[in-house]
Amino acid sequence: MKPTRRANLQSGYTLVEVIIALAIGALLMVALTSVIFSAVRASAVATSRVQASAEIRNFEYYAYDDFARSQAPSSGVCTQASPCTTQALTLTGIQVSNTTPQPHTVTVSYIWDGTSNLDRSVGGGGPSRHTATDVTAFDWYVDANSTVVVSISVTVGTYTETSTFRFYPRMSP
Repeated sequence: MKPTRRANLQSGYTLVEVIIALAIGALLMVALTSVIFSAVRASAVATSRVQASAEIRNFEYYAYDDFARSQAPSSGVCTQASPCTTQALTLTGIQVSNTTPQPHTVTVSYIWDGTSNLDRSVGGGGPSRHTATDVTAFDWYVDANSTVVVSISVTVGTYTETSTFRFYPRMSP
């Protein structure tokens, strides 16, 4: 009977086994937490990239149409060495709308407020609409070939995307 009784006294885990199991469990938890935090950071960066790209594409969408129907703006002092940043980029061109089927001359201006919004205003005093938000830099100039070069930077979170566009106004002055 003694061997059976001794087997009953030895059931369970020893303190050393419990400490080793806890240490292995803690290492696994740290590794899983690290993986989760890395995935969350990667998701945030990916979301920021998508948002920044969308803001730049939105500007490009409006600007492409405006430049295609306009003549090159007179830049005055805006050169490659000293581009305009807060001076409005104003285009004069022809538009046809559903409400006015006859082509008419219209003025479109792109104005950066210097902080985050790039606004598009149609008709000089008309209401403005944000064409891009989270803008951290915006500048433009007209080169020797009457090509308008526009550079825009958008920062969302910690991600910054910068694009430079060359627009070729198609109307002759």
